[in-house]
Amino acid sequence: MNEFPQVATIAGTDSGGGAGVMADLKTMQARHVFGTAVVVAVTAQNTLGVQDFMAMPTKLIDEQFASLAADLDIRACKTGMLADAEHVHAVVENLKRVDFGPLTVDPVMIAKGGAALLAADAIKTVRDELIPLATVVTPNLPEAEQLTGQSITSNQAMVTAGHALQGLGADNVIIKGGHGDNPDLANDFVLLADGTAFWLSAPRIDTVRTHGTGDTLSACITAELAKGRSMAAAIKTAKAYVAGTIQDGIQVGHGHGPLNHWATPSEQVIVHDA
Repeated sequence: MNEFPQVATIAGTDSGGGAGVMADLKTMQARHVFGTAVVVAVTAQNTLGVQDFMAMPTKLIDEQFASLAADLDIRACKTGMLADAEHVHAVVENLKRVDFGPLTVDPVMIAKGGAALLAADAIKTVRDELIPLATVVTPNLPEAEQLTGQSITSNQAMVTAGHALQGLGADNVIIKGGHGDNPDLANDFVLLADGTAFWLSAPRIDTVRTHGTGDTLSACITAELAKGRSMAAAIKTAKAYVAGTIQDGIQVGHGHGPLNHWATPSEQVIVHDA
């Protein structure tokens, strides 16, 4: 019983299928682990944007956590869209009650189309309550700026922000550079719990089909950790997998299209010492 690696995503849905719980479960399946979910919010969403969303009653969130804990052996979990301060706090309290293994925190704040997915007053709750529980935190540049209060416009600023995030309590940090201004490469900075740091670079692809990249990266890290891989190996695999899903794109929708979760990891990711 419960021998097969099992993981959980704690996030919001995406009715368009490209991000959130939907992207997480597709990624988990592709990485050969059994995915489960605690649904925190439901969105009306497609590749053109988020039209509406509603957060779940916190009682139902509590019950979803309890259901998983009573039956399944969750070896790793991740968070995504958590809506507002009340729901972030509810998730934090549940994570303290259960043992779902290493926690990947994807501090989702804004959708690809620009819609806010986290209330402004919740940023402090994420920073003060959720990040201290994180085994690894995976912000993009705008999210890292919000969490650290720092402007990040250079590689050195990414390094500084990485240490600041570790100072908030996260054991490991990856700051995603997809929003950076390098026209050729998407450069991510990784800072591990033991102080080791390195950069991951992948060729930048000229495409609008990048919806769900952050969810997919964090879900892949979660899957790899559940299989017993090291943090460094999990992060490198996730970067290569996301690069592959972008490079081998599919045409779905009329806006910021989804990734190709059937893709194989790219062999073009380069690891650089920091």
